[in-house]
This record gives sequence, structure tokens and C-alpha cells, in this order.
Amino acid sequence: AVEHGGTMPEYDSVSDIEEEDAALIVQEAAEITEEVDAAEKSHWMSLRARKAAGLLVSAAAAIAIVQTPSMIAKISADTTPEGKASTAASLAAAERDSSANSFAPTLNLENDHSRNTGRKIGNGLYRTMEHIAQVHKATTLSLDSETAVIWMVDGVVLSEVPSTEIEYTFTSIGKHTVKAGDFEFTIHSKAVRYEIRELSDDDREAYFHALHTLYTMDQDEGVAKYGDNYKGSDYLVREHIEGAADIMCDHWHDDAGVMNHHIAVTWQMEQSLRMIDPSTAAHYWDYTIDATGGWEWYNSKVFDDDWYGSNSPNNENHVVDTGRWAFTKVKTDAWHYSNITNPYGLLRSPWNTNPVPYVMRSNHTQGSFADGYASLPSCSSFADELGSSLADVLNALNGELHGPVHIMIGGQWDLKYDWKDYMKDMSFADNFLLLGKDLWRQGFLRVPMYCSADTPHSDCMASCPEEFRKGLNVTEVIYKTGLKHDSADSTWLSALSDYGKSEEMLLEEICHMGSPGEMFTSAAPQDPTFWPLHGNAERFVQYLRILKAEGNITMDETWGYYHMDNIPSDDHLVCDWSGVADDALAMPDCTHGTCPGHKADDLLPFSGLMTNQDGLFSNLGFYKLTNPDNDELPYVYDSLSFWEGCTGSSLMKQYEENQNSRFSGGGGQPAPDEAPVASFQNSGMGR
Repeated sequence: AVEHGGTMPEYDSVSDIEEEDAALIVQEAAEITEEVDAAEKSHWMSLRARKAAGLLVSAAAAIAIVQTPSMIAKISADTTPEGKASTAASLAAAERDSSANSFAPTLNLENDHSRNTGRKIGNGLYRTMEHIAQVHKATTLSLDSETAVIWMVDGVVLSEVPSTEIEYTFTSIGKHTVKAGDFEFTIHSKAVRYEIRELSDDDREAYFHALHTLYTMDQDEGVAKYGDNYKGSDYLVREHIEGAADIMCDHWHDDAGVMNHHIAVTWQMEQSLRMIDPSTAAHYWDYTIDATGGWEWYNSKVFDDDWYGSNSPNNENHVVDTGRWAFTKVKTDAWHYSNITNPYGLLRSPWNTNPVPYVMRSNHTQGSFADGYASLPSCSSFADELGSSLADVLNALNGELHGPVHIMIGGQWDLKYDWKDYMKDMSFADNFLLLGKDLWRQGFLRVPMYCSADTPHSDCMASCPEEFRKGLNVTEVIYKTGLKHDSADSTWLSALSDYGKSEEMLLEEICHMGSPGEMFTSAAPQDPTFWPLHGNAERFVQYLRILKAEGNITMDETWGYYHMDNIPSDDHLVCDWSGVADDALAMPDCTHGTCPGHKADDLLPFSGLMTNQDGLFSNLGFYKLTNPDNDELPYVYDSLSFWEGCTGSSLMKQYEENQNSRFSGGGGQPAPDEAPVASFQNSGMGR
């Protein structure tokens, strides 16, 4: 052999090679493995023999290991002994690697949650991340082999004593290299978002403690303690208000940008939450469990005092006054903090003129219990969106799949008239507030600029002053502003007289606005129940994108939004107020269009999400960034396919049941181009 100073011999056939050299390789492999335990000898001989073959430059030695006809043909194609040797060595090395891989054991990762539930993180569906570990939580790593090995993480030996498994806690988000003996694996350490009820008692307490700190620590104090990227509750509320309560239009809701904005703001919240406690994450609430759980929605565990607190406090002002969140403060004297406040200087929507500086909730809207909903959105409603376009899914998430939760917790009270009986026969109790916002943006509804702290609330309410009607009577205002068509109840005007009401009383009530709870306003993040809603929506979208990528469903992901008629918050109006400042009685110029913040190339106002982020993401860029195949995302969800509130705890099984139910009912399959039918009238998100 050349290796031993000789020349490369020529061979005419495989049999010649076998006679001369094949036995030498077996002998070398046997010598290498002489001390190996007999039970493991066959495995080690295979690996060592191939490794030896890869090192030898002798064509004879290589072919003795890799003697398939195609390999022999490749070697024979070379005209020189050196060429034959080089090709043989390359083929032997490839065979060695392939053989070694074929013997590579499987790495298993477990934490307390996966042991208790039997489910891998993400149900094992994150396609680019085979091995996921929860950051700052102990993870057990093991091989499906009885061979004890030395374990290393990122080049650091964990123990000098070989073992079949080891426990390790990853303390930073990102990719880590784990070596188990001769085998190497990539581990993706992530913040894992769990369904709030699936957390252990200790982990849930850690989450709520961190979240409560986010609400009680002043923004400046938080920045001083955790750095410039810290964003406390006041910062996040301001961000949401300035996007959703702009008098021009709503930059966050009722159009294609709705999910991107809420995914991003939840991401920001999680960053701050993990500065306080790096072991926690932005956990979510799967309210479809409550829809089918056999209990009334308002008795859900999430409303326990030491969780998120009562959904309808029993006091005159509807202030959360018991438990962990008792008297959670709304920022006062916020004129110098935010461009948008209410007349008392509270960090609230301008038209929410309530002076009480605490978080408020009511499960009644205009006297209608739970806004007329029998339950929280169900799994069946989510399953109906499988196979829908992105535009349809975004509309559903803006509305029926999530909007009702905001209204059912927020509510609205302080009415001028009693509408309870009227609302029993209508399905739009929440429309009064949403229609009031329409009038506000169009200039008919006005809010006091300033009310002193001692001004009674009754003297600091929104109204529709006569001078801004420009001579229009009530009926003309209703028609001119589009209110006539902004309701799914076609009889909502003609039925007024049946309940002793008139159009004048109706317009007066709409303009009055009353008092909505935080969750039914642009200041929704002021209520801690805001945060667990949007993670549930995002994990749904992640699952849809994975199902599409795997070829299990179709989903047109063209950027867009399915707009529906008769939705007061989705009026398509963009109102230019630039010329109003010079004329106290001037009206804005309102046109139909897309509000900035929703088009594919519109930039989102969120920086510092990624450590290497340079500039701002566009809507389309952010949608690509949040693809579940992006292994650079800092967080994942505990479950994607597992939905406890679904048939068989499976969204796919629920979808199949929905389809079977339709077919058995004789309805048949809807035509592909048939417009979807909304089962919920309002969006509820457009605040």
C-alpha cells in the first residue's frame, strides 16, 4: 500500500481485491475492538471497520468495504492509480459517515410538564427544531441506548462519569450543541408558553408574580433596573392606545395588521416579564376549554382572585377590588406621558371619560349579560377556519374567535336610558360603543378636552353637540354617518317604538358612550386578562401554517383581510383631521380606504424584538419572521395540535366532526367561492 511506502497496485476484479486486502481490514477492526464488551462488539466492529477504511488510501482497502457495482464503476472510471485511490477513499469516507449515522441513537428531552402530560413541546411539530428545551427549567437528556457516554454542552463536560442520561438547565435562549459520546445534537432553548392551567402551582405563581410586578413597577424604575428595553404596563398601554385610539383610524384592528400588532406587543411584554423572572413566559388562556368544560364561563378558574380576578366585581364602580389585582391603578396625570388620554388625564381612550383610576370590569353590556353570548368562543369555531385563506382567518381572529372575550370581560354601563328589554331582541348590545366611535372619528361626537379632578363624571361625558350636525336632523345623521347599515339587525331602527324608544333617544345614548371596562376599550392592556388571549390566537395560526407546509390543508397566504358588511368597527373610514385645528366647528375629511398599519409594506412600531433587529419590520416581513419554521424565534408553544376543548383534544378531529355534521345535516359542502357566513356580528376588537 502507498501508506506503507509501496506503490498502488492495479486490480482487475473485486475478487482479486478481496483475496489480497479484505482480510487485513477485518483483522485491524478486530484488533481495535478486542477489549470491547462482547455484547457491543458487532456494533463497534462496524464503526471501526468503516473508520479504518476511510483513513486508508489503498483502493483495495476502500473497495473491500464499499464494493457495490456503482462504487466500483466510479473507481474504475479513473485512469491512474492515484485517482482510483482518491475516489475509493472518498467513497469509503462517505460510507463510514452513513454507517455511523445509521447507528446514531435518538436523543430524548423531558421536563416536568412533558413527563406529566406525555406530550413533547409543540407536540413535536416544530419542523426545524427536533430538540427543544425550556430555558431556565431542568431538562433530562437521554439516549435510547444502554451505552453510558460522557455528556458535553457547548464544549463543557458535564460529568467525567459516563451515564445514559443527564439533567441540565439551559440558561440562555438560542442554539446549543450537546455531545453524547461520539454523537452530536443541536438543542433549541426557548421560552415555552403554556396554557395557564397546565402550569405547576409554582410556575403559575412565578408568572403572576412577574406580571403583577410589570403593573406595579414604574416605567422609569423598570428601565433603571432592567435596561432600556424594559416596557412596563404603562408603556404597553400607551402603545396600544396610540395605535387603536387615533382619531384618524384604528391602526391595530379590523384589518390585516391585527395579528401582527398583537403578536408583537405580547412579545414585548414577554421580554419585560422575563427580565423580572427569566423562567417564565407569556402564557396563554385556551378559553375553548371553558366553552365545553361543563361550567359557566364566568366561573372559569382563570377568574379566581389569585389568578386574574373577578370578571364582574360587585361594587358601584365595577372596580376589581379583591385578590391579587385589587385596585390595579390606571396611570393618572398622563398628559405628558401619552398623546392620548381621557379628559381627566387618565391613560384611557378619550371617549372613556370615567374618572375612577382603577381597572374596571363588568359582564353586562348595555344591560345585556355577556353581550348576549352563551359561552366563550369554542373549538368548533376555530376548527371551521381550517382550510380558510389568511384573509378569512385574520377576520375571524379579529372577531368571532377572540373579540367576544374582550366585551364579556369589559362590559359597558352608565346608560342614560334602560335598553335591557330592547337588547333582548337584538344582537348588538356592544354596537352602541362601536357606533359611538364611528361618530367620534367623523366629528359628530365630541369629548371634553379637560375635566378637573372635582368635575362630576356626569358633567364630563361625550355628546353629539347640535352645532356639529350642520343642520342635519337625527335621521339624517344616522344615514350620513353610515350607522343605518352598521348593524346585522335590520330592524334595529324600526323596532325602537315597540320599546318606547325613539331615534333621538338612540342617538343620544350612542353619543353618551357611558362607561366601558378596560377590556372593551383601546386601553385593553390595562387589564391583565388582555395578555393570555393573543397567544392562543398565535398558536392557532402557527398550527395552520404547519398544517399547510405539511400538505394537510390548503391556505392562501396572500396578504389581505376579508371585510364584512354591517360591522360598526369595520367601516373602512380614514378621517383626516389636519384642517380642523384652525376652525373649531370644522369637520374632518373622511374617505374610504385602508388605515396605515395594515398594508403589506406598512411598518410596525416595534423595535428590539430580535437581538440583531435593524430597523422596523413591515407587516409581510413580520409575518415571515413569525413563521413557526423560523428557529430564531425566542419562544414556542407547549401545544399546537392538542386542544383540550376539542373533540378528542384534537383540532383536526373537531374539524372532521364539523364537516361530518354538515354533511349528515344535508347541507353539503359550501361552494369554494361562497362568502363565509359570520356567526358573530361584531368584531369586538376594534376599540
